[in-house]
Parts: sequence; C-alpha cells; structure tokens
Amino acid sequence: MLGPQNTLLFRVIAFFSKLQLSYLLRSMASPRFAVVLFVFIAGATAMGIITLVAYLTELPLLFPPLGPSAFILFHTPMSVTASPRNVILSHTLAVAAGLLSLQLVGMICPGSNLIDSSVMNSYRVMAIALSMGLIGILMISVRCVHPPAAASALIAAMGYLANPEQILGIIGAVILLVLEAIFFNRIIGGLPYPIWRADPNVARNYGVLAGIPETGTTFWQQLAAKTFQRR
Repeated sequence: MLGPQNTLLFRVIAFFSKLQLSYLLRSMASPRFAVVLFVFIAGATAMGIITLVAYLTELPLLFPPLGPSAFILFHTPMSVTASPRNVILSHTLAVAAGLLSLQLVGMICPGSNLIDSSVMNSYRVMAIALSMGLIGILMISVRCVHPPAAASALIAAMGYLANPEQILGIIGAVILLVLEAIFFNRIIGGLPYPIWRADPNVARNYGVLAGIPETGTTFWQQLAAKTFQRR
C-alpha cells in the first residue's frame, strides 16, 4: 500500500510548493531575483485583471494610486501598510476626505465653482490642502497608514469623482486588488499574508518583504549612527 508521500497528488503539491516565494527565499543564495520575479508576475497579472474587468464592464476601476498600492502589496506584502485593513480603510477615508473638503469649501465659499474639475483657483487650492491635512489625520488616528491613499484624496479634491459610479469604482478596484493580493501572496507566494489586520510580530521575521531594510535599520537610523560616529 502506497503511503501519502508516494501519491501523485502529494508529488504535485510538493513540486509547486518549491516554486513558492517563501520556499525560494529560504533555498536561494540570492533571493532578490525571486522577489523581483514575484513582483513582476503578481503586479502585472493583478493590474492586467483589473484593467480587463474595467474594459469588459465599462466601469471606472482604473486610477493612478492603484499602481503604487499594487507595488506595496507585492513588494512588501508582510508590512503593516500592505495589510488589507490599511489598504481598504485608507483609500476609503481618502475619498471621503477629498469629497468632504470640496463640500466644506463650497459651503464656506458659494462662488468657488469646484464642480468643474478643469477649474483651478484659490478655492481649489484650499480644498486640496484641506484634503491632504484631513487624510493625514485620519490615517494616523485610525492607524491605517497606506501612503498611496493620499493621492486618492487628491483625486477627489480635484473634482475628478463627479458621480457615485466613480466613487464606487475606486473602492471596488481597491477591494479587487486586495483580493488578488491575498491570492498571490498566500497561494502563489506561500506567505502568511493577513486576511485583514497585519501582525507586527510576524512581519519582523520577513525582513525586506516587511519593508525592513537588509541592514535591519532604516536610512535615518544609519545616518544618525554615522553622525554620532563622526563626533
């Protein structure tokens, strides 16, 4: 009687498990190539799928901040900023901050003409500045920091979200990107990518994949150390 390790299914699973990013990082002498290849395949496929869905459904699912978000999700998937919670909440709050800024400036200055996105005046400057301040406060207060989301607030404050379909399109695209990240990072990459909230204790074990430099210290920490050494 054949044991489970001699079955075809076991051999197939064992073969594909050796192609996962988590295995390659442990077995390769220079794992950087594996990371680069993973980022290329996952990022290109994820954005390709979203673009295809947008084309087939004619929904407004494409917007510039989606690119930086995809890069963070696949280059540093184990970082806190790449967790589904941070990505979804930050972009949602960013859109709300941008729209709220438009409403507030429009209420205070009735003749601001902020409905037309092609108009750039002092009132638009006020709305943009207010949106950046609001999203900064919100991301820090809610602890859902994800830098690309600040650009979503900018898009909303510039008046490019003219109807509910465009607003829902941004949120829908972000959710779709997160679902793709869960698939690629967990299934293809073999990483313990979180379903919702990241665990900082787990992230510390993944170095560059968690946004931790190979030296273990950030650029500013290295600069401070060099400064004190010179003294």
